[in-house]
Parts: sequence; C-alpha cells; structure tokens
Amino acid sequence: MKSGEMSAVAPTEAVSERGQRMLELSNAVVRIHKQLAGKGPTKARSHLLTDLAVVVLEGGFTRGEETLHKSGHDRELQAARLAMQKCAEADLRAVVEEILGRRVRSFMSANDPENGFQTEIFVLEPEPRDGADLASRAQRARDRHHEILDEHRALRAEQAQSRGALHREREQGS
Repeated sequence: MKSGEMSAVAPTEAVSERGQRMLELSNAVVRIHKQLAGKGPTKARSHLLTDLAVVVLEGGFTRGEETLHKSGHDRELQAARLAMQKCAEADLRAVVEEILGRRVRSFMSANDPENGFQTEIFVLEPEPRDGADLASRAQRARDRHHEILDEHRALRAEQAQSRGALHREREQGS
C-alpha cells in the first residue's frame, strides 16, 4: 500500500507521522473491504485535506461483480456495492476516528466498475482551534523572531569586526 500524498518538502517528523497515519488508514480500509467481500483492493491511497479524508481503492471487485459489469448490469452492481458499504459504515467510521483522532460527520462511497476504482469519503469534524493552541503558536513565532534577531545581531557584530580588521590591515599596509 502507498501512503497518503504529501507535498514535496524535506522529511520531518510531522510529515513522517502524517504519512504513517495515511498508510494505516489505507490498510484498515482495505482490511474491512476484504473482510466484507472476501477480496480486497489491490491498491489504496489515502488523502487528508483539512476536514476531508478520502481513500481511493483500486481493484478488489469480486468475480461476480466483474461478471455483472461485463453483462451490462452496472446499476445492480452499484446497488449491491452501496448496500455492502452501508453494512461496513460503522466499521469504516470507527477506524477513521481511531486513526485520525477526529469524529466523522458524514460518510459517502462511490464506485467506478468501468475503471476498477472505489472511494470512501469521510467528512470530519473541524480540528479544534482553541485559544491555547493559538497562544502557543504565537509564542513559538515570538521565540523564532527573537532567535532571528539575535542571529542578525551576531552577524552584524562579526561584519563590523571583519571591517575593522580589514581597515587596520590597509592602514598598516600604507
């Protein structure tokens, strides 16, 4: 399984933790599909966008579902898939809430038998934005600002020393 997509940034502990959670989410959803249908998707990728978690699954349609599709019975296949996903809804919600640590407000599924894709979509409760979080972020910004100012002062002092030494060398050389 592949982990959730991430932007191209230097590896950090936060990125690694996010990637690990996306991998865990993908694996959990595949496991539930496999338990439900007897066959699981062959590929899965999870994405987390603010208050939206999406798990894109590829493959995993049963032989019976593939037969329905080939025979032109996509409407029946879709109805059966939606019924199965309704049966799995409580389990899917539970793993998302456990892994992401956020309540699921809404759950939706979509199936594309023509191309072999399925998606599980979860609308999440917004992350808490309490004053303590804002205050700690503001304090970190102030601390970083002071660090930058201190570094700037040190560089200016070093620059002044270098100029002084260069000026003394020129005077001695003349």
